[in-house]
Amino acid sequence: MRFFKKILISTLMLNTILISSSKAQDSQVYSINLPYYDWKLKEGKYKLVFEQNCLMCHSPGYVFGQSKGKTGKDMWRTVVYQMINEFKAPISKEDAEKIIQYLNESYSNQ
Repeated sequence: MRFFKKILISTLMLNTILISSSKAQDSQVYSINLPYYDWKLKEGKYKLVFEQNCLMCHSPGYVFGQSKGKTGKDMWRTVVYQMINEFKAPISKEDAEKIIQYLNESYSNQ
């Protein structure tokens, strides 16, 4: 068993050295241009609460793109509480209700 440990450790060390040296030789810097869209969020009473809580992880396009045009009170409530309960978004219940109100008043078609 010790023999296999030594072989494993030696192999990992050798791979680390080889990878490091190959990266040192490839010093070219690559860049990509990502598309940018300047979303103009609708003004509303709790727009700032939405921005502070939701846009730290999501772009507006992501938030509104998920609805696929189907919006309404039940949908926004479900989405906001899914973020809190399933994905552990650190949003207070008070802020959640404000976010839902903002989305319902500004981005609901029902």
